[in-house]
Amino acid sequence: MHNDAPVYLCELVCPYQPTRTLRSANNNMLEVKRTRTKAGDCSFAIAAASLWNNLPTVTKTCDNLTSYKRLLKTHFFVSHISVIRHEHYLFTRLFGNIINT
Repeated sequence: MHNDAPVYLCELVCPYQPTRTLRSANNNMLEVKRTRTKAGDCSFAIAAASLWNNLPTVTKTCDNLTSYKRLLKTHFFVSHISVIRHEHYLFTRLFGNIINT
């Protein structure tokens, strides 16, 4: 997005350009092509675009590399903590009565 990546990687992803005026047009999103298989979903072009599009806008629009890294680490840390909390909640809901007896 900031032309800092090698050319061969830039060729694998395309900026999202909607066919009509949408609010998401200015969110620095990448086009996620449709695939028919799980293997296709795991390809670099699809996985990279999906991960990039899920980042907060403030992270995607950051111009400073140091700030970008800090925002990216914070995003992944918060995402990971919320997953752990959700898994803990599900575990205690499913097995809490077994453990407490």
